[in-house]
Amino acid sequence: MGLYRILSFFVNFFCAFLAVITAVGLMVSLSNPAGLLQVFLMASVVLYGWFANKFYLEVIMKLQKMSKKQKDWLQVNGIVALVFSILGISNSIYIYYNPDTFDDLLSEMPEKIADPHQMLINVATVLLVFCALLLVHIIWTYKLVKKHADSFEG
Repeated sequence: MGLYRILSFFVNFFCAFLAVITAVGLMVSLSNPAGLLQVFLMASVVLYGWFANKFYLEVIMKLQKMSKKQKDWLQVNGIVALVFSILGISNSIYIYYNPDTFDDLLSEMPEKIADPHQMLINVATVLLVFCALLLVHIIWTYKLVKKHADSFEG
């Protein structure tokens, strides 16, 4: 369980960062509805992090019960977070193998940025690591939910 707790720390850190981005993204998406899908995905990851943390604290640590409604929230947001992590991993891999695809976008970046291609690779690396950690956490949480199925009531 110690490794799961460490993994949860990184997932919660990532979710806190995503919560800020989601709040800003929601404001931006009100003027451009095309971004609402991404905001929905990020909000679901934040909610998954919240309910996974609540599950760990209440069911695993305190040996208490959670409601079936909270379990449903955990599972539904876990599915959407799974989609988010798979998309993040596939996008990162695409950026690694095709960094020239973004040349037009990178040429518009300010001159102060030394190497925009390297910055793009760095962002893709961070995204790949966090999405991979999120994917492992989701799978592990689903196994724990199944193992502790008797800890849900109502």
